[in-house]
Amino acid sequence: MKKVLLVLGLLLPLGLTSSCSSDDENDDIVDSSKQNFEGDDDLLVTPVDDFEGFAAISEFFNSELPSNTHSKGFFIDVVNNINEDKVRVRDKTCKIINNRNELKEIYSGEKSLPTIDFQHYTLVIGVIVMPVMGYQCVKQEITYTPKGNNSVLNLYLENIYELNPTVIWPLYFWGLYPKTHLSNIEVNITML
Repeated sequence: MKKVLLVLGLLLPLGLTSSCSSDDENDDIVDSSKQNFEGDDDLLVTPVDDFEGFAAISEFFNSELPSNTHSKGFFIDVVNNINEDKVRVRDKTCKIINNRNELKEIYSGEKSLPTIDFQHYTLVIGVIVMPVMGYQCVKQEITYTPKGNNSVLNLYLENIYELNPTVIWPLYFWGLYPKTHLSNIEVNITML
């Protein structure tokens, strides 16, 4: 018993010193917009949402890519394929938009397109065919290799309804990212 108390007496101060830190230390603060993974050339990039004009851009995409109905301006072919049973669950379409003309090509709605600074930002926009209604994208990030063509868009989806009506439904997503040289993006879905 004395040995156990002696060992505990020696280990307790070690545990306390290693678990406590000063509130003034900023060692753990990481720029979440661009983070290197240890040992890899991969970067993690999160969407940008803090700049002048973002509110108008967000309002446009949130109204044109609704969560409770089909979009009337984007990915019309996906919606038509759902209605004609020509689509499979988990089919994905993801577009990388680097200029206004590319955005015009994929938009067939009636609203005026928002002003996006494509010299500084890349728009990533898409749709996933879901087996049920009621999911929304709560977080997204891109992992990419600056020297290669490997890019993965990680989407984290959350159910917003208690009841899940079983119906094939489009789930839209979009995000503005710091200007990168993305070419192809693989979409990875994580259900929360």
